[in-house]
Amino acid sequence: MAYNFPFQPETRVSDIFFRTIAGFFGGGFGSLVLLIGVLLSGTFASSYLAAVQEGAVHPLFVFVTLAVIYLSLLVSSLASLTFFYYCDRERYAFLLSTLSHVFAIITLIFVVSTPLSILLSLSSFESLSIVAMVLIALGAIFSVVAMEVVANHKHLLLTLYSSAVALFTFLLFMLIFYFSLGTTSYLLVLALPFCWASFGFWQVSFEMIYQWLYQIYGVDFLNSSTRVGSDYIKAQRMK
Repeated sequence: MAYNFPFQPETRVSDIFFRTIAGFFGGGFGSLVLLIGVLLSGTFASSYLAAVQEGAVHPLFVFVTLAVIYLSLLVSSLASLTFFYYCDRERYAFLLSTLSHVFAIITLIFVVSTPLSILLSLSSFESLSIVAMVLIALGAIFSVVAMEVVANHKHLLLTLYSSAVALFTFLLFMLIFYFSLGTTSYLLVLALPFCWASFGFWQVSFEMIYQWLYQIYGVDFLNSSTRVGSDYIKAQRMK
């Protein structure tokens, strides 16, 4: 069956389940990289941290941690989008092109944000964790949007709406974990799986809801080629 959303194929509850699991395991690969990086760099960075005043963070430790975060976010993004591809191969036909763009986007985000991240992170490790949370959220949003653009999806607005809800859901989970654990130190390991699981869940959920609304009203409002509203009417009259 050819992909022609929202006409076909019909989105099912099982699609939500598999996309959520795909995002969770994809983010889990990033968490694994993060854990390995922390274990390998812990002994190396401890000698520098010992010479620093209590409450401060050594610049070298910040740099090493940001590098580990970059690798974990890159791996989680590439793994999650690969799993999304296999969940819907008719829709995402250009996997290698998608992964290439995502690699460039994640790298650009970290290169641009590194100076600001270092300045904010020198005060405490808590600040470094918050910076990492923001980078994870930005990386996930841009990666999902890039995948839809490369796939030439005509309902990019729907993806943006679902990404906004996924972002707030992710932040809500992180706040709950923060108040439960009392620290942000352990949140980075949990952040990547829950972030990508949230994006996978809400993207397919919004598509299911949109298909249901389309069956009721018969108008594809969020299609990029659909022209509704007085501004489009005025534009047509001017022609």
